[in-house]
Amino acid sequence: MKRKSLFWSSRIKRRQNIWIIIRRFTTKYSQMNRPNRRGIAATLLLTAAILFSCTKVDNQFGDDFIPDDEQMKVCLDTLRGIDTYLTESDSFPTSGMVYGYMGSGWDPVFGRTKASFCAQYNMNYFTTGSEMFGIAPVFDSLMLWLTFNGSFYGDSSKTQKFNIYELTGYLDSDTTYYADFDPSSIVSDKVLFSFEITGVPSEEVMLKLDSEAAIEFAHRLMDTTGGTYTSDSLFHDAYKGFCFAPDPSSDPDACVYRLALASMEMGLYTRNFTDATATTPKDTVITYYSFDNTLFNQAHVSMISHDYTGTPIQGINDTLTTSTPLPYGYVQTLGGVATFVRFTDDFVDQLLGKVVAPYNSMVINKASLVWSLADPTAENFNQAPSRIGSYSDYRKFTGIPDYDYTYETSSGTSLIYGGYLDRTNGNYATDITIFLQKLIAKPDSAPRTMTLGPGGDLLAEFKQVKLKTGASDPPLRVIVAYTLVK
Repeated sequence: MKRKSLFWSSRIKRRQNIWIIIRRFTTKYSQMNRPNRRGIAATLLLTAAILFSCTKVDNQFGDDFIPDDEQMKVCLDTLRGIDTYLTESDSFPTSGMVYGYMGSGWDPVFGRTKASFCAQYNMNYFTTGSEMFGIAPVFDSLMLWLTFNGSFYGDSSKTQKFNIYELTGYLDSDTTYYADFDPSSIVSDKVLFSFEITGVPSEEVMLKLDSEAAIEFAHRLMDTTGGTYTSDSLFHDAYKGFCFAPDPSSDPDACVYRLALASMEMGLYTRNFTDATATTPKDTVITYYSFDNTLFNQAHVSMISHDYTGTPIQGINDTLTTSTPLPYGYVQTLGGVATFVRFTDDFVDQLLGKVVAPYNSMVINKASLVWSLADPTAENFNQAPSRIGSYSDYRKFTGIPDYDYTYETSSGTSLIYGGYLDRTNGNYATDITIFLQKLIAKPDSAPRTMTLGPGGDLLAEFKQVKLKTGASDPPLRVIVAYTLVK
């Protein structure tokens, strides 16, 4: 068994005791009145000077008795040598989102984003009695209520025309749908109803579906047999849902809206009569239909596409080691562009080269990868995501070991990873300590790549940011604090 130096041990204890005395004295000192403090302060300064002067001569006494393999050296360095490319996820899930997206918007840097969505609905409740439509219902009106989230992408001052189509095929509530889902095979060619939106409505939008096609549809909703209203499956056999999409003639350079599915509702107004001749009115019945109610098995999916033609963004998914690293990285929500990061052989050699004789190993205390905004203006700060995440598998949104945001969310703790937007310094600082420690332990097999994307809880937002990279000036850097061990 290796023996530790008694001199080293006693010196540490002596320092600890000194600081305990000072801390306790400081606490008492803060509770004294001002006249007493002046005298005590002078005594405190004199005492501290005497105590610490006692360590001046023997400050290093005993170091020679420390075993060689317990001697360490703490260092701080800045490393460069990181290549970045652009990538885009082809499997961005949208069926689990609480929003529906529709519209088309343009940005000179991030290109065109276009969206539409399909959603099922179920009968939620009706307002009177137990007869519902009764034996001789008469149609009055069909209403649709939409709630816009307030967020948008693009130019909301332009008017957009939207169409509502009836679904002719099924959406399966047990299936995961992605942003590239093609609904053309399950959407009717016939427009059920059209409406226009300008600006971002701050209040609920109420639409009266009074087109000929909508009135015909409303009559089909009035099922007096009650058979289609007895189960979700029977209901969706008859009424499969709607698709909301921009009209082909609408301005493509307008904006994309976000609608809260839980607040969407359809209301069918009818009059119930007591006899088949419809001569004796009984009640006005309002039947409400919900688009996102946890009591029902409902499916919904948003189709979202990104087109970067005519923008600085190019070479997406060109991430081979022989590819040319790009001077800027881009991060966009809603399954848009992300930044693929590769730590080069040169970076790894620099890192491993820090271990030189007489030291044999390295322990990373903290490694911070700093991402600077390309143009840190107030406007770009507002458009940027409040946090960026580092992912080992961007298709599944699996974070690197330092960024286990699923655990962070479920446990209610805050990760050391950070990754938050620092408006003062115009950057994001991400902690990749565990990632680099694994690289040191197994430089030949440990992962050397990651993907930088929006924070895990921001994927459904309208956010985007342009970042400096390893090919920028100054280049991307990692600030590493580490300990060398003999």
